[in-house]
Formats: sequence, C-alpha cells, structure tokens
Amino acid sequence: DSLRSLKADISFSSLGQDGAHELSQAIGSLTNLRHMDLSLSGCSLGATGLRKVANALHSVNSLEQLKVDLSFNESGDAGLRDLAQALSALSQLRSIEFNLNRNRIGDVGVSWLAQGVAALPGLEAMHLLLFDNVVGEAGVYELARTVRGLRRPSRIAIGLNRNSVSEAGVQAIAGAVGALPALVELELSLSVSGIGWAGIHDLAQSVNTLPKLQSLSLDLNVNQIGTAGARLMAQALASLRGLLSLRLLVSGNRIREVGARELALALNSTQGLKSLELDLSGNGIGDTGASELATAIGALPLLVRLAMDLRGNLVGETGQRALARAVSALVALGHLELHLDGNTRGVGEAAASHCELAHAVEQLQTKGCICEASW
Repeated sequence: DSLRSLKADISFSSLGQDGAHELSQAIGSLTNLRHMDLSLSGCSLGATGLRKVANALHSVNSLEQLKVDLSFNESGDAGLRDLAQALSALSQLRSIEFNLNRNRIGDVGVSWLAQGVAALPGLEAMHLLLFDNVVGEAGVYELARTVRGLRRPSRIAIGLNRNSVSEAGVQAIAGAVGALPALVELELSLSVSGIGWAGIHDLAQSVNTLPKLQSLSLDLNVNQIGTAGARLMAQALASLRGLLSLRLLVSGNRIREVGARELALALNSTQGLKSLELDLSGNGIGDTGASELATAIGALPLLVRLAMDLRGNLVGETGQRALARAVSALVALGHLELHLDGNTRGVGEAAASHCELAHAVEQLQTKGCICEASW
C-alpha cells in the first residue's frame, strides 16, 4: 500500500486471462502508486484480459506516470473501451505511454482511446504506438481532435505505421500537432501512409510552427514525398534553430539528388544538433547528393551520435570519400552507424574509397567511438 513506483516485465509469458485477473487484484491494492511501468506484450490477454487490467487501474487514481506495453495481445477494439474508461478516472496523470502494436485495433477502439485521453486535464506527455493495426481515417480524426485539445503538452509521440491512415488522416494529425506551439519533443511514425504533396505540405507547415522543438522524429518511409516534398520539409527543418536531436526516415520516397541537397542546406541551419539519424535508402541520391549531405554533416561541431542509411543510392567513389572526410571531422562523435550496402556500380570501382572510409572508421574507433558500418 505504501509503494510509490512499480516496474514489472511479464512479456511473452503464459499470463493469459486467468493471470490477468490475479495481476489486476495485485495492482488494485496499490492505492498510493505514482509511477507504473508494466510490460505485458504477447501475454494472450485478449479483450477479456485487457478489461481486467483496465478495471484494476480504476483503483490507482494516484498515478502520475503510466507506461504499459500491451502489444501482440489480440485485444481488438473491445478491450480499449475499458482502458479508456480507466484513463478518464486517473485525473492526476501527467504522462501516458501505451504500446498497442498488433492488436487488430480499428477506428472504434482508437476513438474510445482518444476519449479517455481527452479526459486528462493535466497531461503533459502522450506516447501512443499503434503500428500494424487497422486504423483508418475516422479513428485518426478522433485522435487528432484529442491532440489538438490537449492543454499543455510538451511531448507527443504517435505511431501509426502500416495502418489505413490515408493522406487525409496524416493532414489531420499534422494540423493537430501544429496547434501545440509549446511542444519540445515530437515523434510521428507514418510510414506506408500514402503521403504525397498535400500530406508533406501540411506536415512541413506544422513543423514550421513549433519553434521550441528540441527533438524531432519523423518516420515517413515508403510514401510518395518526392523531390518537391523533400524541399518543403527541409525548409521547415531549417527553421528549428534550437533542435538537438533529429531522426528523419524517408526511405523509398524518390527524393533524388535535389532532395538530398535541400536536406543538406537544412542541416547547415541546425548547428546545435547532437544526435542525427537519417534513412535515405532507396532514393537515388547518387554521388552528388551523398557528397553534399556529407559536407553539411561534417560541419556539425556538437554531433555525438550519427546514424545514416544510404543503401541502394548509387553512391560511388566521390560520395564515399566525402563521407570519410565528414566522419573524420566530427571530433565529438561517440557513436556511428553507417550503411552503404548496395551501392557498388562495378567490380573494384570503389576499392580506394572503401579503404579511405574504412580507415576513417578505424580512426574513430581508436578514439573510443562505437562504430557499426557496412558497405
């Protein structure tokens, strides 16, 4: 009864619905709990098991931080109704984090969840992962309405990879986060969402209205952003002068050489970056695009972590040499991930540049940098 913090990992156990009942009884007795971190991934809860866990949360109305991993439980929409009702009773919550990946959740379930979140007046941080479900436009609209109505959030993360969101749904999410100018951290995962010109336009416009952002993560893999969309996003990124961490995943978006150049120009305006992750694989940026990106990255004086995926981009000798010079110039670098597989255009063509890049990586390792590289 006096416990204030609880962390338990029961993931991929045989907990099931019967075990969920016993667990809920234990949780329900912790009436003074402030922080809860519960991992129940892959426990075969189903809707019934999730309902039992949710009912227990009703009794813990002292909670301020709640993190629950419920992925891989086949809960469907039905389980989320009780979870939403439990949330609405936890008026002291300041931070929530739910992993609901792969649960066959659709629009109805997301709508219930959105209603539960909307009932939390003091919420400052919201992290919702809904990868690989069946969420469509209707559910996303409800979620966007809830996000827009949050009173004082500083951290927002929404994961909707591989759903049925559509470009219109992406625009709704973009408009919602753009209405939260106090955001410090933003993470949007929207891969395989049919994002074209209209969607990337609204996303870029929203990013441009968030001057306080220090951390930005955008997973836009496998959409149709194109060169023009890359230019829009790059211009928005250039306005974020206080950015410390940037994660931009745009694999398979046909941004080409011109898009890479625009991103390089944006990096020139973000000199305070300490962490940078770029996935530009399968975009055809070529030697010129890779070289311009490398030059911009090499001029980031505070960079501590760099992760780049440039696989399948026809990056040859010139681009690889530029990358070697770039990583050699990063004196503060402590962690490097660099992937250039699938770029060889002829047997032995880039042997010299491979050696130069390998030498640069080895030199970093001798200075204590943790490196993972492939080419």
